Amino acid sequence: MSASQQAGMLTYDLRSRGTSSLYEFLYQSIREDIARGRIPCGTKLPSKRNLAQHLDIGVATVTAAYDQLITEGFVRTEQRRGYFVEDVSEFRCKTVTPQVRSSNCKDEKGIGVGKGVYGATTGNVSAEHGAQDRAVKSAFARRDDGHRGVAEDPTDSAGGAGVAGGSAYVAGDNDANDSHEVVVTNANSNNSTNGSSAVFAAETPHAIERARDPEYFVDLKANRTSVSLFPATVWGRYMREALSLPSDNLLRSIPFNGLPELRRAIASYLRRTRGMDVSPDCIIIGAGSEYLYGRLLQMLGPTTTFAMENPGYRKFAAISNAFGNPWRPVPIDESGLLVDELEESGADVVHVSPANHFPTGIVMPIKRRLELFEWANRARKRYIIEDDYDSEFRYSGRLIMPLFADDASDKVIYLNAFSKTMVPSLRISYMVLPPKLLARYVDTMSFYSCTVSSFEQYALARFIDEGHLERHINRTRNFYRRQREAVLREIAQSPLAEISHVEERNAGTHFLLYVRTSLTHDQVRQRGAEQGLNISLFNDYLLRDGDGLSERTTKRFEQYSNGETALVLNYAGIEPERLSETVRRLACVFPECE
Repeated sequence: MSASQQAGMLTYDLRSRGTSSLYEFLYQSIREDIARGRIPCGTKLPSKRNLAQHLDIGVATVTAAYDQLITEGFVRTEQRRGYFVEDVSEFRCKTVTPQVRSSNCKDEKGIGVGKGVYGATTGNVSAEHGAQDRAVKSAFARRDDGHRGVAEDPTDSAGGAGVAGGSAYVAGDNDANDSHEVVVTNANSNNSTNGSSAVFAAETPHAIERARDPEYFVDLKANRTSVSLFPATVWGRYMREALSLPSDNLLRSIPFNGLPELRRAIASYLRRTRGMDVSPDCIIIGAGSEYLYGRLLQMLGPTTTFAMENPGYRKFAAISNAFGNPWRPVPIDESGLLVDELEESGADVVHVSPANHFPTGIVMPIKRRLELFEWANRARKRYIIEDDYDSEFRYSGRLIMPLFADDASDKVIYLNAFSKTMVPSLRISYMVLPPKLLARYVDTMSFYSCTVSSFEQYALARFIDEGHLERHINRTRNFYRRQREAVLREIAQSPLAEISHVEERNAGTHFLLYVRTSLTHDQVRQRGAEQGLNISLFNDYLLRDGDGLSERTTKRFEQYSNGETALVLNYAGIEPERLSETVRRLACVFPECE
């Protein structure tokens, strides 16, 4: 697949696309040529119509391929001028091979060949994977011998949870009850005897009552799913099958990293849908992303500083506080997390959602991803936690390529969950560790038992292997697409249309609604509650550290929003029969609509 620049036209053999669709093959071909430098920076691509005629394909196919390249930042469009290649000239792309390596955490896939940021060349790729092979096998060999050693990397030797100095402030959570402010102080202060006493008051009789979610007509804050879409009959069949197996394997203790059948099913699923070649041995199963994140915090130790996207999920900041790990909020811009400010923060590990940042929906383009890889490769201790939660719900183009698939230096920890794609009560999440961290996890964390029932793991493995997960995701994606269109249509036909505008990016299950109102944020929440609506605001997801709210983040958002109040509307949990009434009540919140 090479591009012919002499004729000013791109030529590809579309017969070699295999099972890929035409637009996916065209997108992948142009992407690889740009990343490898075959199409230089600044090159003007052929017009959609000319390329379609040249390749004898539809204009819509070329449009879809160009749109995906724009989304990922490989190409930019200039009005009345056309499509131009962005600057990724310092980096090159690994050849995507169909070979599957069962004992490696990754195959030769993604961006990274060539010296520089990734520290690997074409000539030493096989040697690198051979080292990964040995690292994985060595890790489990040490565990079999009962060894519990320290990390191989002397710069990463701090293990176990502890308490770090300094204080931090986290306002709320990403769940329905995150309107409560949670203050976490230094555990060594006179006001606290342990790290959780400042958060929980178990001796108070009403503590549990306060933690319960209040009842609302519609909860626009909770990031929930429509449980009516879940194929409960199919799931029940596999649960019954698990309980009726003649073998007693599921009755015994299962491996610390999860049932082998489920890890193999997840590895196959990631290979098919996310372009990730991973070994089942590199996958760790746990009861929710919070649990797995806690294990990472404990393994990396209290001397490791974590960075969070600001705005972003507050729950991970709260968990970091609970484990005593220092953390820093890092501002974002229109391309995602600002890597120069990440460098200034002094963080060792950064938590990002490059495919669908919450709550903005920003997709991190290739140039920013390369900057992030470059940051990670400057120090041995540095890692990137890629939270790919919600990435399956993209309504135009193909799914965004994970950072993990483009990582050639084993710097990415991949994190995902089934609670959004299936049902919230299914507390099954997983993470994929690079080989060196896997060895460390085995050495220091494998004494923890797997926290997910073997019967549920078996049922989920069968559910994935038989294709039900992908069919369910496709049905759910179509439902949410229609739901989103219906919500936007209702807003456009309501009084809200006169005082608001919507920002949405064809992904996830929420969008931002900017409202021109004289109400304060507290008044919006209060009036929403009076209407039976639980409303969240963009400001609810701004993170605070010990020095208070990030001033740069606040100023940037105020400039961007022009003083308007931004609501984060999660529409996934709205029952269709309540949709019109929900929008009517939302309009009643704002006196400007009266």
